[in-house]
Amino acid sequence: MSSQDHKAIDTEFEHEIVRYLRDHPAFFENHQDLLAGMLLTHESGPAVSLIERQVQVLREQKEELKAKLQSLINTAQINEKLNNNINSLILELLDAASLKDVIKVIEQRIRADFEADAIVVKLLASGNEVLKQHEDLTAWQQPALAIGEKVMTARQPVCGSFNPEQMQALFDDADIQSAGVVPLAADKDSKNCYGIIAIGSYDPQRFRADMGTLFLSLLGQVLTRILKQHLQE
Repeated sequence: MSSQDHKAIDTEFEHEIVRYLRDHPAFFENHQDLLAGMLLTHESGPAVSLIERQVQVLREQKEELKAKLQSLINTAQINEKLNNNINSLILELLDAASLKDVIKVIEQRIRADFEADAIVVKLLASGNEVLKQHEDLTAWQQPALAIGEKVMTARQPVCGSFNPEQMQALFDDADIQSAGVVPLAADKDSKNCYGIIAIGSYDPQRFRADMGTLFLSLLGQVLTRILKQHLQE
């Protein structure tokens, strides 16, 4: 018999032992003398009894579960805070009496509640009578327009670090390192897009290309409906 055949037999025998012990959990309880004499070696150091090793494994599992639970709690707390901030923002937007008030609420609340260092709203004029009184909202610099066209065409938020020329053109602030740019459209299939809202941060990791955009999409949809009401005056 070759050593390879012997190894295969040993492996099969080990599997049988594992199955037996799994099916008979009281085995070691009924053979405590055997349990007391068993020793296990592991990466962390000298041999220990099986019971000590089991306790160690359980402690490690406990700490791992505790860390996962804490992570879930932290995420829940962040989501709760985010939800409360969104609700407050929506209520203030509903109370805004004019387009000017809407923009003011957007700038103040998003900057304060959503860790933003810069807020910019850019709209497409399209002959709208209301926007004739708000030229600052419809004035696009070419580098910023390139970002806007990409976002508005895709009807999807885009996050990341754009080139310095685009950041400067969009935010008029060369220190902005990352941004989330959101189309002002009712949804991704909407025919109409009123423009964009851009949220900038001095932190290059605040808006990453791989981050989720669910909140930004919701924000864009809410603002679109609010702005639509004021642009139809």
